[in-house]
Amino acid sequence: PTLMRMRSNASRCLSAALSTPLPSSPSHMSHSTSAAPHQAWRGNCSRQLSGGPAKVDGGSSPVSSLRTGTTAALWAKRLELEAYKKGATKPQTELLSKQPKDSHINISLPVASDPVVRSQYLNFRGGLRFGKLLEDIDAFAGNVAFLHCDDARSDTTQHTLVTACVDRVDVMRPITLHTEDLVLQGCASWAGRSSLEISVKLHRAESMEAVLKGSVVFVSVGGDGKGVAINPVVPESEEDHANFKAGGLANEKRRQDRKTSLRTQHPSEDETMLLHKVMMDSSKQGEGLKIGETMLQTTELMQPQEKNRSGKIFGGFLMREAYELAYTTASAFTARGAPGGAGGGGAPTVAAVDDVSFALPVSIGDVVTFSAQVVYTGADEEGSATDRSLASAFQVRVETQIIELHTGQKRLSNEFHFTFVARDASVKDTLRHLPMPPVRPTTYREGMLWLDGRRRMLEAVTIGKSEGSSLFSG
Repeated sequence: PTLMRMRSNASRCLSAALSTPLPSSPSHMSHSTSAAPHQAWRGNCSRQLSGGPAKVDGGSSPVSSLRTGTTAALWAKRLELEAYKKGATKPQTELLSKQPKDSHINISLPVASDPVVRSQYLNFRGGLRFGKLLEDIDAFAGNVAFLHCDDARSDTTQHTLVTACVDRVDVMRPITLHTEDLVLQGCASWAGRSSLEISVKLHRAESMEAVLKGSVVFVSVGGDGKGVAINPVVPESEEDHANFKAGGLANEKRRQDRKTSLRTQHPSEDETMLLHKVMMDSSKQGEGLKIGETMLQTTELMQPQEKNRSGKIFGGFLMREAYELAYTTASAFTARGAPGGAGGGGAPTVAAVDDVSFALPVSIGDVVTFSAQVVYTGADEEGSATDRSLASAFQVRVETQIIELHTGQKRLSNEFHFTFVARDASVKDTLRHLPMPPVRPTTYREGMLWLDGRRRMLEAVTIGKSEGSSLFSG
């Protein structure tokens, strides 16, 4: 009974008064073999956590002070919840059927009402520093995945969950920090044998208006690198069933996308003709900018302050760094490409994040180069003459490479794809789209990036319009 009460309290109270030290885990928790606590665990369907500033002891805490209060709180609570498995040696053999509500988490982000919290997310324009939110989403999805995969047995080892990809993040409305507080929520929505999709939503606290939705895919792996079976997702409500179906379709789409990837397959006949026309028509070659002219790069030495709980570099940090380079690249592009009538110049607004892949883990001490380019714009689409949102859209690709200092060899570790729309920076209260010029490939590789960027940008535009995103209206 004592164990059941303690596990129930640990799982239910993801509401955290983080001004007090995290409680030590009772030593006897690692010795019990009772499976009963998972009944209480599954019954707690609403877990809340404050996204306020986390007071973390910088001298002894495993949570880096460089993280937002939200990410720090999530990691600290995860450490607390995992403590009961310390010393466990047996793998999980009995899978538990879990409903989405069993892994559901809500996090309040008081960005409007709390100036201290707001300061953690401010960018230089006074808007949202979107890369910080990406860090939070990565940590948040990890906690949701843990809740779903946990079997509530102290004698079985916890799953090693690896982020396979951030499948999509679509921004439905401009995310502001001064009007309303925000709420981040999510749950496990679909599971295969060893893969798990986490659905994430961000909405305004009072109006409940959705401003962002996304999905993150995890894989449970064993010591040999092979997939390990996880608890199945059993949908309950009508919304659960719809999300489960969507998760299965998204998984199949990822399979098909890998088969038709331009890394391994040639373009379609229509794409080949389009690329041939762009590269061979001398009048089109004189338009806009060359893709290579838009490139910006940074090189960083990976430091231990950026590690995750597994000792590797935190994927959310890599996403933040990649996004901020992409945003800088997009800012330079919109400033150069803005029409002369835009008094304040052009400025980018992120509309979507697509297929962030993690090919290789990045370790402490690695030297990593981030390279960003504008690879496609809506200027080459037929409808851009009448659709200002399409004319303002453009795609930025970022890749990270690990550099072996002794040999100079480079290994691709990550790819990031961001869709932006260009807006008039002089207009503060409404989104006024600005048409952007085209970009032109000059090599075969750039031609493939151009076509891949076109696929991704058009998908983002299609999804945005179908979901009623204000970024693609008008």
